[in-house]
Amino acid sequence: MLVLTGVVIGALLGAGVGLVKYLADPYNQLPAMTFWLLGSLAATTVADLLPLTGPVAVGTIVLIALRWRLNVMSLPEDEARALGLATGPFRIAIVAAATLVTSASVATSGIIGWVGLVVPHLARALVGPDFPRLIPTAALLGGGYLLFIDTLARTAAPVEIPLGILTAVIGTPFFIWLLAGMQRNWS
Repeated sequence: MLVLTGVVIGALLGAGVGLVKYLADPYNQLPAMTFWLLGSLAATTVADLLPLTGPVAVGTIVLIALRWRLNVMSLPEDEARALGLATGPFRIAIVAAATLVTSASVATSGIIGWVGLVVPHLARALVGPDFPRLIPTAALLGGGYLLFIDTLARTAAPVEIPLGILTAVIGTPFFIWLLAGMQRNWS
C-alpha cells in the first residue's frame, strides 16, 4: 500500500512539474527549471548558501539532540512506547527536522537523487546501526560523496554533467546490489 501510494503521489506531482514546465517561458524559465531538476552545484555561490544556514542549523540541531532516542524508535512501536518514548510527537519532530534540512538543501542545489539512499547504507555498514555514530558518519560520507560526484561531473566530460544524472548512474546499480544482498539474507 505504501509503495502504491508513493507511485500515485509521484505521478501526480510529476504531472504538476510537467504542467509548470509546459507553461514556462521556453527561453528563460524552462532552461533554469531543467537544470534545477537535474541538480547542480555549478551556479551556487556563498550568497546562495547564507539563507540555508538557519534551516539547516535548526534541523541538524534537532536531529543531533534526538539521536539517542532514534535507537529506541528502531524498535517496534509498542516496545518504544513501553520504554517511555512518545512515538507520535517524536516521529513528527524527526520528520520535520529532516524535511527542513533536505528542503533547504534541495532549494539551492536542485534535485540530486540517490544520496539519501546510498550514503546511509554505506554509513551503517561502516559504523553499525547506533544513531549517535551513524548520523555524523552519514553526514560526512554524504558531503564527501557529493564532492566526489561534483568533481567527477566537472572533469569526466567537456561539459559539466548534471549531478542528478551521475548519482542515478552510480546509485541504481548500488541499490540493486544492496537489494540482491538483502534478498539473499532473507532466503
